[in-house]
Amino acid sequence: MKKLNYLNVVMSLAILFALSSCSKNGDKSLAQNTASKTELTDMMSEQGSNPDEASVTENTGTDGTVLNRGTNESNGHYLYTVGNGPEKNYIISYEIKSNGMLQSNGATASGGTGTGKGLGSQGALVLSKNHEWLFAVNAGSNTVSSFKVKDDGTLMLAHTESTMGKEPVSVSVHDNLLYVLNRGSDNIHGFWIGAGGSLSHIAGSTQDLSSKMVDAPQISITPGGDWVVVTEKATNIIGTFKLKNNGSVSAGKFTTSVGPTPFGFDYSRNRFMIVSNAAGGAAGAGSSTSYIIGNNGKPDAVNGAVNSNQAAPCWVATTKYGRYAFVTNTASNNVSSYYVAPWGALYLIAGEAAKTDMGPLDIVVAANNYYVYILNGKSNSISEYKRKFFGGLEHIGTLANVPISAVGLATF
Repeated sequence: MKKLNYLNVVMSLAILFALSSCSKNGDKSLAQNTASKTELTDMMSEQGSNPDEASVTENTGTDGTVLNRGTNESNGHYLYTVGNGPEKNYIISYEIKSNGMLQSNGATASGGTGTGKGLGSQGALVLSKNHEWLFAVNAGSNTVSSFKVKDDGTLMLAHTESTMGKEPVSVSVHDNLLYVLNRGSDNIHGFWIGAGGSLSHIAGSTQDLSSKMVDAPQISITPGGDWVVVTEKATNIIGTFKLKNNGSVSAGKFTTSVGPTPFGFDYSRNRFMIVSNAAGGAAGAGSSTSYIIGNNGKPDAVNGAVNSNQAAPCWVATTKYGRYAFVTNTASNNVSSYYVAPWGALYLIAGEAAKTDMGPLDIVVAANNYYVYILNGKSNSISEYKRKFFGGLEHIGTLANVPISAVGLATF
């Protein structure tokens, strides 16, 4: 009888443990896919320790006004875009004033030519981690250029070099390693960054994409420097190339994307890759997906394609600490906001976090993690925003007369 009672107790405890486990798993499944506004706000608060929220607090008074932001006060930070002119390419510089407004800071010839029209890519220019160097593509002359960034934010051309391919549209840097995406020839190529911004070709760094005419929009080296990642719009593929110690890469591994027409991407929490899915520009069909890249290089979706109910989400920017992702919707003329949970799950905060001018393209978050800038292709403008709590954006101004062919944004 005692043995029977003991077995009954053990079985009861096992059942309770199983029910408890199911409940926990069920809660996590629910959290990964659905969340009420209250639940989402609770998650975003992260028990009062969300560093991206702290950045808003540091810059905003209790009445919502920006603290200590004089109109003409220098902020010591700058924003850059590629003019992409067909006869002579220029990198255009803007000073970021302390109130978030932009002021022209000159232009520097790149030693190459552009195409005179949009590139449909993310990452046409990029800054090194310490913002000592800037690198930009010359899509019309099949070259990439390096520039020394001066103390006043102006640039000095250092080196222009062939990209070993056609129509370079995107570039990425990691330490002294640079990789460029050649959309016209469907390949990638790498360089060592040397003294004085010199660019040296890396043997074995040229690798083909999954096939021809894949319409690849972006290349990026993962935060840990292990993989080179490329999205392919026409094939719905994400390519990953293993980086070797000598700077070259292995042949690509190609994975079907979760969500149609993968376009731009950025990294969140130093682990997750947030990719926009343009869905061919279909109305209301846009989404974004959070991936984690495994040791085998395969991007695994965390919680699928999260719909924004907008059209043509293309460019992505994450906040400094990776809690939020902003996605511009080129055909909807607005920007969406998402929250990225600690385990990488993506949650839509607002399909329309803010309106933009016509044809929003590239988007960046300023170095102070407070101001946000969006390049508008059809309005020839840059929209200026300040971040609000829990993924909100507030429009604060617009810079007009940006060149019609301008592409890419980079800032420090």
